[in-house]
Amino acid sequence: MIKVDEIKELDALVSLIDEPNEDMFSQIRNKVLAYGNQAIPVLEEAWVNTLGDSDSVRIESLIEDIRINAMISDYSYWKDEQDPKIIDGYLILMKYINPKIDGDEFGLYFEKIFKEIWLELNDNLTALEKIKVINHVLYSVNKVNTISKLPAKSDGFSLNNLTEKQNGNAYLLGTFYISIAQKLNIPVYGVDLPGHFILVYMDDVGKQKNISSYSGEDVMFYINPANAGAVFTHNEVRHYINQMNLKLMPDYFLPTSNVNIISRIIKELITAYKLENNQSKLDGLQSLLAIS
Repeated sequence: MIKVDEIKELDALVSLIDEPNEDMFSQIRNKVLAYGNQAIPVLEEAWVNTLGDSDSVRIESLIEDIRINAMISDYSYWKDEQDPKIIDGYLILMKYINPKIDGDEFGLYFEKIFKEIWLELNDNLTALEKIKVINHVLYSVNKVNTISKLPAKSDGFSLNNLTEKQNGNAYLLGTFYISIAQKLNIPVYGVDLPGHFILVYMDDVGKQKNISSYSGEDVMFYINPANAGAVFTHNEVRHYINQMNLKLMPDYFLPTSNVNIISRIIKELITAYKLENNQSKLDGLQSLLAIS
């Protein structure tokens, strides 16, 4: 928690936001940035009360840089974890995209669906039967559906779409699907297939349950989260690759890490924001991509 004397110093620094000397302002700026997220409420209040356009621009720039720094710090910590959860990485991105996102609301939504699925599962079910349970609860009971706009729009990634409207693009639904499955100890992973985000169910019997321990022989089937969890085979993936005139690569058939999936989502968000001419979000995401 920020101390009283720190609040006073921060207030004093923000009051100097109109400093005309650029060298002096640079020092003020760096001191404000050092406060991180704690400085944002003070800056937002100053922005409301500011009288000059140049001051508003300075405040907006400071707030954006603080959010970028926080995102990069959180992401660096997340990707270095021993077992980074994909939903945690996704939340880091979404909190930067929409700082007002309600993480608690999403958490309740996630737990609701998780429990509904968990109650329907038992140890006697086959792999395919487990996926049928997930699909039934997610797509039939909760009416989750896909936003299939092409090219992808940034709002299709929004967690609010999922919690409020029960829809999202393939990356949002795929991330959610992986998160639910992995929390249930069901070996479902993302596949880094160009142009199409699919999931794979692996045979984990006798495996250590990490990506590097799997081979093509462990693949049981594939899942399309954007098509109500439809199940398909290796041959259909191969057919898609041939249709797209892609070189056959082993990685297009095998699971990839949660970190790699989030890195791909960052790239997709960058593409969306380029099309929407949103330069501020582009700068932040490109900075993040450089370390992902």
